[in-house]
Amino acid sequence: MEYRTILVEKKDYIGTLYLNRPEVLNAFSDEMREELLHFLQEAEKDDQLRVLIVSGKGKAFCAGGDLKLFKKRYEDYRREGQREGAIRSLLSKVLARFPKPMIAAVNGTAVGFGATLPLNCDIRIASRKARFSFAFARLGVTPELGSSYLLPRLIGFGQAAELVFTAKMFDAEEALRIGLISRVVQPEDLLPEAEKMADEIARLPPAAIMAAKRLLRHGSHSTLDQALDYEAAVLQHSFQTPEHYDAVCRMLKELELKRRAS
Repeated sequence: MEYRTILVEKKDYIGTLYLNRPEVLNAFSDEMREELLHFLQEAEKDDQLRVLIVSGKGKAFCAGGDLKLFKKRYEDYRREGQREGAIRSLLSKVLARFPKPMIAAVNGTAVGFGATLPLNCDIRIASRKARFSFAFARLGVTPELGSSYLLPRLIGFGQAAELVFTAKMFDAEEALRIGLISRVVQPEDLLPEAEKMADEIARLPPAAIMAAKRLLRHGSHSTLDQALDYEAAVLQHSFQTPEHYDAVCRMLKELELKRRAS
């Protein structure tokens, strides 16, 4: 599939996915939704991709939904009535189930979809130029892309309610303070920092990393007993993998070399 609204780059085991409509601040559109779906489903099957970075081209990460699309959608509804499946959750589900680590590198304005997309990433870092807003209420709509589930669990219900109800714009330092992101860097350091982190992850056994992601996601919506049982089952499986054996042998060899050198 030839992409027109996203751009994908790949180096070694690391992929970088850019939202690529800089002329409209990477506004989200139906075409972008379909291209994201196609790419993510292909990336899930790509054994040569271990970590995915998500960022935006130009000065914005994503300024939210395309307003012209919103206008047309309402006019179509008034003229034709509700279309079956007009609002679909497929992209939300594909993001939620994506098995490989995702790092959001928020390079600029992140509004609406631009604020909820990073919630679906496992790690979020931002440029000092980044600005966030869960601005749905300004357009008379409600949050999407799993944010009703993810945002309160990430920063707490009260803080999530404040951001959603006020639709206020806030900067990267505030996002760091409330736990929405884990790191703020200078604009020129954003992608190098994301790539460095991705490289550290990509060098580790991929099956173990994906199992760890499943564990963390499972634990976020389980009881303690359920989490402990699942954790034990996944750990037992990991003890039986060749990756585990190879990693242990490599570490023992390194320790032996250090012992001899001391």
